[in-house]
Amino acid sequence: MTPDQIWSTLSAACITPGHPLRTPTLATVDGTTPSLRMVVLRAVQPEACALIFHTDTRSAKWAQLDENPAASVLTWDPEQQIQMRFSGQITRHAPGSELANSAWDQLPPYTKETYAGAAPGGALEATSSTGHDAFGVLVFTAQTLDWLRLSRAGNTRALVDLAIARVDWVAP
Repeated sequence: MTPDQIWSTLSAACITPGHPLRTPTLATVDGTTPSLRMVVLRAVQPEACALIFHTDTRSAKWAQLDENPAASVLTWDPEQQIQMRFSGQITRHAPGSELANSAWDQLPPYTKETYAGAAPGGALEATSSTGHDAFGVLVFTAQTLDWLRLSRAGNTRALVDLAIARVDWVAP
């Protein structure tokens, strides 16, 4: 699989309900401890090697990324038996930023309502005005990709430097 094919597949995942790559695992660092959660892939920017996610700015991941922007994204396609492990950095776009406002304007009302409730992990309480004040965008810029295909005919693995589109085939 070439870098172009990878970005094409990820682009398709953004707009295909039920696509296995649409809900990857995002790993951040909480102090010295890894912290993982499922996220929804909203968009990709192949030219920037970027994956876009939405988040509640009251969440633990928002605070963790303020302290340490290093992150990993893990995808798994059970049909193709392909795992992709991206490593890179996240840039946060806070409520009111141009990117967050643009993304907010495109959300359907039922999605906006999810940001109007209580803070993630917090006590249930009355909703905020619209949720707009808790809506942020995460732009994950991938630097490397560890690509692995499992197969009875033989597993294959590639390490990809996304900045220069260099692919090195290595032992799985």
